[in-house]
Amino acid sequence: MIRLMKNPILSSGTVSFQPPNKFQREVKGSSPSVTVSDGRELWIYYPNFKSAERYPLGKGSPLDATVAAINSALNLENVETSFDVTAAKTENGNELQLLPRTAAMKRVFQKLDLRINSEFRVERTDMLLPNGDRIVTTYSNQTRAPISPSTFEFKPPAGTEVTTPLGQ
Repeated sequence: MIRLMKNPILSSGTVSFQPPNKFQREVKGSSPSVTVSDGRELWIYYPNFKSAERYPLGKGSPLDATVAAINSALNLENVETSFDVTAAKTENGNELQLLPRTAAMKRVFQKLDLRINSEFRVERTDMLLPNGDRIVTTYSNQTRAPISPSTFEFKPPAGTEVTTPLGQ
């Protein structure tokens, strides 16, 4: 939900996560993209434009706080070290509200609400961004099956224009 738009933007896709810091997010539809992080690099690939962005992580990268916030929220292990956490029991599980503790994470989002079912699986996240925009994600068809290590590797397809927006 973007403040300046009348209707929300809807998309579907998949999210894969392997603690502590590997993830892949694939968005399908008319504006597809793939975001992949192996913990050392983050790639965003736009197949419609045959372009990819490469972001090195660590060493003070501006994206470090964003990736740390994503990993903390997905992992939930030691989450209280990065967030002030408020929890409430619900009829079907629990609801958590995460408020970032550090200034770097506060630049990424103001708060993150998580709905977790009785099987301890996240059903819904609602992230409020600093500019007032919201990203609401509903999760379904979850599995805890092993994930192939290749899921967190990215090699640009032939003919892809690769940029490094942060110049690193």
